[in-house]
Amino acid sequence: TILHQTLFFKSQGKEVISVLGYRFGKSASSLVLSAITHTLGIGGLRELSYFTTAAAALWLGTAWRLSNFVPTRAEAEEAYKTMKKGS
Repeated sequence: TILHQTLFFKSQGKEVISVLGYRFGKSASSLVLSAITHTLGIGGLRELSYFTTAAAALWLGTAWRLSNFVPTRAEAEEAYKTMKKGS
């Protein structure tokens, strides 16, 4: 019914793609996580806790490294001024 209500009030193509993509993404990520836990033999609560802690640490490390690519406010303003002068 949520899909029907969403499509009823907003019958745009983008909304259909958004709703279906959201549902498919959740289902696909659930299947991938199930496959990983089955392949690694994670069945107990302790093993699952270790797995989620390791995944969170990996996520944090990746986010930290990617944050180095985000310019500071001063760097962004300088790049904007340089781009504006060039146009």
